[in-house]
Amino acid sequence: MPAGSEPMARKTERKPSRVEGLIEDAIGKNPHSRELLTAFKPLLVVRERLIGELKLKPADRARIDGEKLRRGIPCIGQTPFFFEDDPWKAVGLAVAGAVREGFPALAEDAATLAGAIEAGKIRLFDAFADYPDSVGAALDRWTAETHIKPQAVALLLGAVAGIILRARSAGIGGDVEKTGWDRGTCPICGASPTLSVIREKITERWLHCSRCGHEWRFTRMICPGCGLESPSGIDYFYVDDRRQETAFTCDSCKRYLITLNHVSDLGETDRDVTAMGLVHLDLIMQERGFAPMCRCEWNTF
Repeated sequence: MPAGSEPMARKTERKPSRVEGLIEDAIGKNPHSRELLTAFKPLLVVRERLIGELKLKPADRARIDGEKLRRGIPCIGQTPFFFEDDPWKAVGLAVAGAVREGFPALAEDAATLAGAIEAGKIRLFDAFADYPDSVGAALDRWTAETHIKPQAVALLLGAVAGIILRARSAGIGGDVEKTGWDRGTCPICGASPTLSVIREKITERWLHCSRCGHEWRFTRMICPGCGLESPSGIDYFYVDDRRQETAFTCDSCKRYLITLNHVSDLGETDRDVTAMGLVHLDLIMQERGFAPMCRCEWNTF
């Protein structure tokens, strides 16, 4: 080393997060999903980080009544999940940054949203004060006030809701499972499922909610969307003998649900990453006239 020179500092490479590794695995198995998964990767990484960091006051489990659950009233209809003192600004700014990174067409809109959140012109809690009715009203108002695309506001609000719901609902699932919830909608937040998984028992499947991340048991032979229980109107569609990856279809309500079979053979997964990796099934089913059981950010074309 020449006299007087300083040793060069070694650049420390950031270790990929868990969800980044799962995204790369999903792209390797389904290369056609690369564009979609690459776009959503910043949002999924931010969601994983914030859920691990946030120290939210948990939902009041004492207010969740098993009898009300059996009557079909989800937890969010019994106790609040959104509070004014939640870290709305921090979460909103992190999500806006992820939208700007992953969706170049919405980058300018995301920057405008971030500026309005930072300046206090947009208070994200207002969208959740009377959830879910207040979300649509806030989306319309902020789109008009900021002159930005409604897709940008919807993407931000959906991601923010998912982060808060997942952080706040931790630990509730075990209590809900004991009540015998038998509905096709999520017992935590009331949303419809975006994915189902069939484990080892052939008659048992679990439905996954992409909004709050909860999974609940549901019989395999009934449509979660309309309650149809008829073998003649229910079917499973798959491509190229990939029978682990199917689409459950119902002729009565003309909806479909992406379904994984023998999920224990698939190793570690993130349900939303898996669903995005199977977007080709969404395209095929919608071309055949079926609608998704739950419309979300990545399956509406």
